[in-house]
Amino acid sequence: MRVAVIGAGNVGKMVFHDLQNVNMVEEIILIGRNIQQVKAEVVDAKDAAVLKDRCGPKLSYGGYEAAAGADIIVYTAGSSVVKADRMEMLHDNCVITEQIFSEIKKVNRDAIIICVTNPNDVITMKIHQVMEQDPRRVIGSGTLLETARLVRYVSELLELSDRSVHMSVVGEHGASAVALFSSVRIMGLSLDEYLRSVTDESIHLNAVSLNEIIKKIGFQIHAGKGFTSTGVSGTVCRIVSAIGMDQREILPVSSVLQGEYGIKDVAVSVPSIIGRNGIEEIREVRMTKEEREEFLASAAKIRQVAEAEGILR
Repeated sequence: MRVAVIGAGNVGKMVFHDLQNVNMVEEIILIGRNIQQVKAEVVDAKDAAVLKDRCGPKLSYGGYEAAAGADIIVYTAGSSVVKADRMEMLHDNCVITEQIFSEIKKVNRDAIIICVTNPNDVITMKIHQVMEQDPRRVIGSGTLLETARLVRYVSELLELSDRSVHMSVVGEHGASAVALFSSVRIMGLSLDEYLRSVTDESIHLNAVSLNEIIKKIGFQIHAGKGFTSTGVSGTVCRIVSAIGMDQREILPVSSVLQGEYGIKDVAVSVPSIIGRNGIEEIREVRMTKEEREEFLASAAKIRQVAEAEGILR
């Protein structure tokens, strides 16, 4: 499986290096406008590969034409200016996205595309608009990262392995994301049932507070190190692995919905079955009345912004 990574910024470089440890990846192509930069990054990685214990994938570089023949394209390019609200980066990143995928379209119309550029849901819609391909083959990393952050936080709070906590965050990758606390499962128990089983008391975690915590973590990381990259790269590697291994793994990712949950033509994160062909299937999950209302409001926010940008009319 050949994977092309577009963009050699902090996120693109991290993805390029982390993908070398993903099974089924046979070649990774780093693509950018500054050929000297991407060449140097690849040559540096080739030197390191000599010292590794196992043989890794072939590493190469190039301009947009190098995306020809790639099975998966990971899109990380965008404006280098980070603002408090991801939506404030929309116009600049839409312009960049249209320029890049107008070139990609000339050489590769069949690849599965994974978008991590922000604002993630609207840029996923922009890629789908430019490429004019099956919406289930254009995947935004969406709320997979919010889900990982919340699972980590809850598991640390309960002093459990994060592998024991199962839950999903849906909606926008951003301020209106919705954690589905009603679907949390620990040892087959709901969150409230689990807390009762270990305390013999009726204890409820504050869902509103937990929701606010996960929305702030990304900006806290950015404030501390100047950017976020490792967690984002982790989402890409998890999606690529699910595709390459045809795992049919259920992950909360963003795609342009086609009527699911009563939503059409808007990209929003929902639990999706990921396999060889990208998103293989979307089965609607149960939500409480409040969760569904918040989720639909999140989708409406994305729609409004996409309409303002001219992606939807």
